Amino acid sequence: MATSIESRAMSVSLSVGVGMLVAKWVAFLLTSSSVIFSDAAESVVHIIAVWFAWYAIRVSERPPDADHQFGHAKIGFVSAGVEGGLICIAALVIIVSAVTKLVEGVTLENVGIGTAITAGAGAVNAFLGVYLVRIGKRGRSLIVEANGQHVLTDAWTSAGAVGGLLLASWTNVLWLDPAMAILFGANIIREGVRLVYASVHGLMDRSDPELERRARQVLDDACASGTCSYHRLRVRAGGQGPHVDFHLAVDDDMIMIDAHTLATTIEERLREAIGANAEIMTHLESKTQPDGHE
Repeated sequence: MATSIESRAMSVSLSVGVGMLVAKWVAFLLTSSSVIFSDAAESVVHIIAVWFAWYAIRVSERPPDADHQFGHAKIGFVSAGVEGGLICIAALVIIVSAVTKLVEGVTLENVGIGTAITAGAGAVNAFLGVYLVRIGKRGRSLIVEANGQHVLTDAWTSAGAVGGLLLASWTNVLWLDPAMAILFGANIIREGVRLVYASVHGLMDRSDPELERRARQVLDDACASGTCSYHRLRVRAGGQGPHVDFHLAVDDDMIMIDAHTLATTIEERLREAIGANAEIMTHLESKTQPDGHE
């Protein structure tokens, strides 16, 4: 479940994003630069995506209810997919605009002030992106981490916009400005596709090999003495934390309280290995009368 820290992080991202949106469009209107337009256009999509993520983080905090008995955490994957899709749309707009500039001709104005505004916006986004990624990784929140990655992409786009604009201005080779915009549009598409890829696999409950390796290590150690064994281990990375379930087979003469204590101990060790917020389900059964499933 998302914490108040993660909710505050998304509120900060939304507030800063609005400020960056205004600054970048002012820079574009001053310079008529294609590469700054690419930065400004991406910021429009970014605001829409951040708003959705801001909403999604609050939905993910809701407890399970009658209609959503497993909670609302999977909205994090939906949020990442929406953000990735919007990024790709923005990138296509950027590329089409840049190609049009190449065909119709390029003009640049007020390069100095436009560059300064874009550089300042990029620096702010760089700090914000690092902050969001750290908060997301710490809380295992895909929503916050995906937004942080998007902000960092925005920062790199701003850096490239500044470089492209200065290069075109100093060399007077003005077609370099839309050419750089096309390159950054392609890079933005790559980031968008990556987010969509992560979203689809999350919604499809794709297994996580690293989490499974850690879980198996804990279970192998716990069952090394021969008092128990396990099978049907399933591990996946959930929207707000990993999910693990497995069958634990114990000796026939083990009383219920001892079997429960053993299962609880194993679950605690699993949480230490894969995350304190992991959801773990253990099915206890007899070694000589298993449930018949492998």
